[in-house]
Amino acid sequence: MRAKGLLRGLAAGAVAGAVWWLVEALANWALGGLVPTGVAGTLALLDVALGAVAGAVLGALLGRRAVGAALALGLAAVYALFRFYDPPGLGLEAVFALLAVGTTAAAVWLAGPDASSARAFLQLTLVATLATVIAGFAVDERAGGAALPFGLALVPAAAVLCDRVVGLGVRGRLARAAVTIVAAGVAALVWGRPLATAPIDDPIVTGVPPAGAPDVILVVMDTTRADHLSTYGYARETSPELTAFANDALLFTQARSPAAWTLPGHASLFTGMYPTRHGAHFAGAWLGGQSRDGRPQVAFPLAPEAVTMAEVLRDRGYRTGGFVANFSYLYRDFGVAQGFGRYEDAPGLLLRLRPAALRLAQQVEPTFALVPFRSARDINTSALAWLDGVPAGRPAFLFVNYMEAHQPRLAPTPHDRWSRELPDGKRLARKKLYYDHAVKHLPDEEQRFIEANYDGEVAAMDGALGDLLRALRARGRYDNALVIVTADHGEFLGEHGQLGHIGQMLYEPVLHVPLVVKFPGAAHPRGRAENPVQLVDVLPTVVGVTGATAPADLQGQPLPDVRHPSLAEEDIDPFLVRRYGAQYDRSVRVLYDGSYKLIRTSRGEHMLFDLARDPGEKNDLATVEPERAAALLQRLESTLGTLVARN
Repeated sequence: MRAKGLLRGLAAGAVAGAVWWLVEALANWALGGLVPTGVAGTLALLDVALGAVAGAVLGALLGRRAVGAALALGLAAVYALFRFYDPPGLGLEAVFALLAVGTTAAAVWLAGPDASSARAFLQLTLVATLATVIAGFAVDERAGGAALPFGLALVPAAAVLCDRVVGLGVRGRLARAAVTIVAAGVAALVWGRPLATAPIDDPIVTGVPPAGAPDVILVVMDTTRADHLSTYGYARETSPELTAFANDALLFTQARSPAAWTLPGHASLFTGMYPTRHGAHFAGAWLGGQSRDGRPQVAFPLAPEAVTMAEVLRDRGYRTGGFVANFSYLYRDFGVAQGFGRYEDAPGLLLRLRPAALRLAQQVEPTFALVPFRSARDINTSALAWLDGVPAGRPAFLFVNYMEAHQPRLAPTPHDRWSRELPDGKRLARKKLYYDHAVKHLPDEEQRFIEANYDGEVAAMDGALGDLLRALRARGRYDNALVIVTADHGEFLGEHGQLGHIGQMLYEPVLHVPLVVKFPGAAHPRGRAENPVQLVDVLPTVVGVTGATAPADLQGQPLPDVRHPSLAEEDIDPFLVRRYGAQYDRSVRVLYDGSYKLIRTSRGEHMLFDLARDPGEKNDLATVEPERAAALLQRLESTLGTLVARN
């Protein structure tokens, strides 16, 4: 009987695994996820295999009692543990195991005498899986306050109630389960929010370029801080390709972003204006709706009336193409696609609900289905295919955005060599030290691990940059081109107790970025420029080199002769305030004056640092040099008044 129970359990478990996968797949579709075929297939195999193993174990233990109700109850508990158990500890996981078992038990009780039949098994498993998936999504979204326990309490009752409603018109448990599955699929199709992944494709140009007009190539290495590039003196050889390029270009040692996150940084790059003027920044309040990856909407998009680099060059007769890995805040709805004839902003993977098998699989292979964005090499492939289609004699503006240095923080092979050298690297990889906005002190071994993986991710982008530059040379599109390599912002790796970038204090790790520019022609300038410059200076440079018409209200100046003060801004993100507390309930403004840097918050706090003597910003001089601090505060206030849009 044990053998019979084992076989019965194995078959039932495989069926349960298929149900798990189907419910997860429908939920991801309905919630706007995007799962490539290969990943979906792997997850299906894992779900079925895990279900079969769990069912076989249960069947062997239960023997002749391995009937539908008993197996459904046992597999419901197993599913909950697969879905919510995240070693090395139990948190809410036990609650969800009880939830799954309780839901199934309620369904068994309502099913009546035939609850133990094999036909009832599928229906009971489906009800339990639906309930647990809904609860799991609620926890992943971290619903706060009383809404979470109240919602979880209703999930079992709602699932059983829906099952009973279906049962009013459908006889037979197998038929009832089939109707429930079909109804769930129809609901997913009708109410689902699939992503718009088709590229923008509008090759219209509105001008006639002059003969010999240079190409413009703009490469943004998302989330890249200058001081972790070997090009800027970092000990690890993270950027040999950028160094080789810099030997043929002008390297700016004091380049800074005017913002610490993607949308305002790119908007300033494209418009030559600071965030206050172009308007694409945190709103300081909830705006309603969700961003592309399902987060609450908290930022204003770039307004349609803003004139972007792509629009300026399109009107000069350029073909314009943008290929971005950052599908979140470079998504077309945020206005940054204005002027691009071709714009690709699709994610590589977007799991809006983490499948049951995924958590366990990532304990074995932490990088499995981890990275949602397209790789830099994938971006290169698409970008070069488009470039090859630009007609001969027509100049091109090519914008590419690489994303590897952004979280999640695990470097791909072979660029994980520095993290593999650490004695506790494998253990830390499973701890998911990827991204956290909470301000806290990191143990030394965790900070070393995060830095090693970040450096590996930077090296991965650098390799792709080298491939792109070689491809441009092979196509004859390098020499007569304005090539710009920079970053939209940097990243905290544990300094000042901070990780990430968005919403953090505006210290140098998030503002000091690389900027390397090769001007067209054989006699272009080379070397190092030590004067302070910003991303707002890139568009004026492009305008000057190409002869395009300059937009009104430019706040930057052409490189390398920049004389304006360097500034940075950060507004309040209510999402971070809700999740991490009042420490994020402040806006931040920054002014540079030579080696001095002033930071002021909307709470009335201010800090003063001398970066020449204190590059780590550890010694606040605001009380040591109060007169200098007061003078810079007054200058900051008067400068901020010039940033707003002019009527």
